[in-house]
Amino acid sequence: MMQYQVYQLYQTTRPKSAMEIRHADEQLGRMAQNVSGLWQRAAQPLSAALATLHSRRPGRAILAESTDGR
Repeated sequence: MMQYQVYQLYQTTRPKSAMEIRHADEQLGRMAQNVSGLWQRAAQPLSAALATLHSRRPGRAILAESTDGR
């Protein structure tokens, strides 16, 4: 095992203070917020393209709904 891996193992198993846990939770929350924002910006063009496709071919959307079994 490499020295850095030993330190990583120590860091994962040691008890953490409330402040460290809170800080880690805040970092994870910010990361999730950033990823969510990126995903939403990436999905907007796709959503707009699908909306345009369905508005141009309404029969196709009706056909898809009828074969859905609902």
